[in-house]
Amino acid sequence: METIERKPRSREHTRTGIMLTAKDIARREGWQSVSIRKIADAIDYSAPIVYEYFDSKDILLKEIRDEGFQYLHTEYDRILKLYRDPEKRLYEISLIQWEFSRLQPEIYQVMYNLDGAYCTMPVYQSDEMQAVSDIVCETIFSFIPKSKESIQRLYFEWWAVSHGMIMLSMLLKDQQPLDKSEQIYRETMRRFVRGLR
Repeated sequence: METIERKPRSREHTRTGIMLTAKDIARREGWQSVSIRKIADAIDYSAPIVYEYFDSKDILLKEIRDEGFQYLHTEYDRILKLYRDPEKRLYEISLIQWEFSRLQPEIYQVMYNLDGAYCTMPVYQSDEMQAVSDIVCETIFSFIPKSKESIQRLYFEWWAVSHGMIMLSMLLKDQQPLDKSEQIYRETMRRFVRGLR
């Protein structure tokens, strides 16, 4: 019985190892350098073994993208439980977005098809992204009860400001210190959230 249980556990361990290796290569060399062959070489497997777990690089990227949105979903839920004030919730959600992009830039790149991390499945078709978007929309609605169309527009504005500033900070990382970018981001998101009323 113990041998039967060990096999799925070992399979999940290998799958996780493949994903970690892909992210590690991306962190060091960029997503354009990630290939199934390179992952296989890094973990001393043959490419066909890696293909048993992921049929293509695209499927691997989708898994990493989903992992990123699932993480944000968990963190956003935590914020909803931690704070009652909707404005505070939205501001803290914004900070989570920033912190995640800073600590896990290679996952953030996959989530939004940045820097050579091109996943052919459009991000707006991701169920995981929709779940994250719903939390932000519900948070906005909780202190600005407007029509669904108006909330979608405010969500779009929030996302454009947050994501746009994160992308710029990544793009300008060699020209502007990260702590300066973070300070500007915090101030901007604070003003944005306050301005929603």
